[in-house]
Amino acid sequence: MGKFDFSIIRNLRKKLGITAEELAKQAGLTRGTIAKIEGKNSNPTIETIEALSTVFQLSSSELIRLAEVAQCEVGSIKPFKKGQFDGRHLWFPNFEIYHLRAGPGTRKESDPKHHENTAEVCWVLSGRVRVSVGGQTHELGPGMALRFKALHEHRYDVIEESEMLLIHHSLV
Repeated sequence: MGKFDFSIIRNLRKKLGITAEELAKQAGLTRGTIAKIEGKNSNPTIETIEALSTVFQLSSSELIRLAEVAQCEVGSIKPFKKGQFDGRHLWFPNFEIYHLRAGPGTRKESDPKHHENTAEVCWVLSGRVRVSVGGQTHELGPGMALRFKALHEHRYDVIEESEMLLIHHSLV
């Protein structure tokens, strides 16, 4: 199997709800070119990728990234304990999840050296947590979530016994 599988074009086309003929017309290509790409019988040229990415409102690099043959990744899961936060840490490149529990009065302040070009999501599963980000304060209860750029100064204050997910993912 090659490094790229552009048959993903079929899924993108179906998501838009258009036929292969409509895609070909919008991209300025032939129906035969679309059939070859979707049938894994051809790798498109850069010009064809540019034409298709315009129809799908993606950059050429995003379309190429979608066509990369995906390999499953196994996450690294380890126990996590920092201060009064206790739980587990799941790590993948560019993506990590902390499943945490903490009691009332627990505070966690951000450390800029642990954040790069990532976003952070706090999803409260139970209890109440006050999240302060760059001068704004949000009180989150069960089922509520907040997303922000992790480089912003932020703090978590646990108001009542809580269980939460903290998710970091790349912004690139």
